[in-house]
Amino acid sequence: MTPSGVGKSIARLESSLGVRLLHRTTRRIGLTDEGTLFFEQCRRILDELDAARALMSNRGVAPRGRLRVSLPRTIGRCIFVPALPRFIAHHPNVELDIGLSDRRVDLVEDGIDVAIRIGALGDSSLIARPIGQQQVVTIASRVLVSDEPIESLGDLALHRCLSFRFPSTGRERVWTFRAEGRAVELRPRSSITIDDGEGLVAAVQAGLGVAQVPSYMADDALASGKVVEVLSHLRPRPVPIHAVFASRRNLPARTRAFVDFVTSLEGLRPFPLPKRSASN
Repeated sequence: MTPSGVGKSIARLESSLGVRLLHRTTRRIGLTDEGTLFFEQCRRILDELDAARALMSNRGVAPRGRLRVSLPRTIGRCIFVPALPRFIAHHPNVELDIGLSDRRVDLVEDGIDVAIRIGALGDSSLIARPIGQQQVVTIASRVLVSDEPIESLGDLALHRCLSFRFPSTGRERVWTFRAEGRAVELRPRSSITIDDGEGLVAAVQAGLGVAQVPSYMADDALASGKVVEVLSHLRPRPVPIHAVFASRRNLPARTRAFVDFVTSLEGLRPFPLPKRSASN
């Protein structure tokens, strides 16, 4: 289409919808809020149409072949790998090649079929399917908070704080909370820094301090009663988890089967953990 043809088509669309879809200046064009919403809805509809077509074309074709998957290290060990026997039982002809790394891989360059990513997506060229959410919780040993309860962010200064360091970058994870309807970030002064999430939970169980971790890592420790969640009333909003792949066109049956499988995993659906205090 010619630029003038595109302009006329957009003008007709805006007229029929009764809203402005684009901000136009002499130097640039950008989406309005209404344009962004309309674009996302249209893209979702097209994705569903492509998925329906692929479902029909793959109908009756058993998934087979080698599938390369990239998983974040901790959530991969805690959630995905333990669930793989169920996937293999349903799709015995799929050969899985799994990489556990917190490095953000380039799907095309690294030859990855599917990657699991936590948080906001920066690469809009990838096809993303939401599969769940990650909720973080702030935890401490029951013994640690029995004498000095943690009921506000200021109370954290009375305790040792344990931080997680990303092995891939060397940076410490920022603690996040939500207070009075807004997000709050905190960089506590850490007495101990650990680059392994499970090691961080073990340190909390040992009474070494307070930490903030994804809820799926703390479930067993919380269930034991030796560890409690603190500041549950300041728990931040969960962040999205997506399965991403390079293209929706001619998506192999094995890739679609894996994405459908991870979408069904219960561990990716945060549920309100019971509020615990040092007195219960």
